[in-house]
Amino acid sequence: MADGVFVVDDERVRALAAHLVAVKPSLRIEDIAASSSLTENLGFDSMDLVQLAGRIRDSYPGFDLRAWLANAVQTQVDSVGSMAAMLAEGSDV
Repeated sequence: MADGVFVVDDERVRALAAHLVAVKPSLRIEDIAASSSLTENLGFDSMDLVQLAGRIRDSYPGFDLRAWLANAVQTQVDSVGSMAAMLAEGSDV
């Protein structure tokens, strides 16, 4: 992350968007952007985030929801892009 800008490839955002829609079926993938706030724009609550983390861990076993939440609180950014960037950092792909 540089100056609040997340460098994430679209493929990771699309993959994460699929998980987001699986947890919240009322969402549409085409309405999810890297800049979308999980809580403010997409309406995720704490239970949704726990369910999302469980789904993500199937693909990214090292994903730590607590670490992402701590970063989100510290930076005041809980965007799809911030989560995708964290997944990219912990990925061997």
